[in-house]
Amino acid sequence: MKKAIKLAVSAAFILGASQGWAATITDSGVGSYYGYDNQGAADVIGGSTYDISKATIARAGSVLTITINTSFAGKAGASSSWGKDPLTGKTGKGIGYGDVFLSDTWNAAGTDANHYTPDNATKGTVWDYGFALDNRWSNSGGNFKLYALNGATNAQNILNSNSYINCSNCNYRENEETAVNTKSSTVKYTGLSGKWAVATGALTFTINLSGSELMDYSSFAMHWGETCQNDVLEGVAMGVHVPLPGTAALLFLGLGALGMARRRRAPGALPPGAAAV
Repeated sequence: MKKAIKLAVSAAFILGASQGWAATITDSGVGSYYGYDNQGAADVIGGSTYDISKATIARAGSVLTITINTSFAGKAGASSSWGKDPLTGKTGKGIGYGDVFLSDTWNAAGTDANHYTPDNATKGTVWDYGFALDNRWSNSGGNFKLYALNGATNAQNILNSNSYINCSNCNYRENEETAVNTKSSTVKYTGLSGKWAVATGALTFTINLSGSELMDYSSFAMHWGETCQNDVLEGVAMGVHVPLPGTAALLFLGLGALGMARRRRAPGALPPGAAAV
């Protein structure tokens, strides 16, 4: 019995710990994503300021956390004459942080051998969800809203990098998905929102997914870049598993039942139906 209790407690501990899962998308190495219009087969264009190294996607219960490691963290507003806000028409905004795009599958155009160079907003993955930032030019973080992207094409749901650049001779990646088009009739606010933060070398996005279809995702395809998309991180994080609900609780209920049975069978106890002599 003691052995059974130890095994049950150990299993419950392991399953409890497994409520948290994480996977990483890297943006370096032989098979890293360049995407279309990469200005001469380069991962980063316009200087190392825009470099993105990786994204870590983690689930702990219903809370999703995405951490993007990038040299651009803390540098929103750079090249002020370049940038504009297409939703308000304001110019002089500089380069900002793009929105995060998510899907359950990744269908990039091209292969890792050619760094997915044919891929842009008109080809490849049609994104299902987007984190729309409240102020993409803030270096202190803020809030974001989760939008469902219901249009059949990215063009119906998103604003691309061209929409955020205000000069004709600027060096940037064109036609890359950059932000949720919150004015489009094909996108819908899910009612969920989260927080994003800026730290040295990293951006972090955190949201509670309770009630969202994203709770069912075991893998997350993702796209992110600056509003100029001078570096783009895109790929799929596999194995961000969804554990069975209440598994640990069920184990403890079973453990309690074992304890009750043991007490009923304690030394000196009469078996069911037996009479005292």
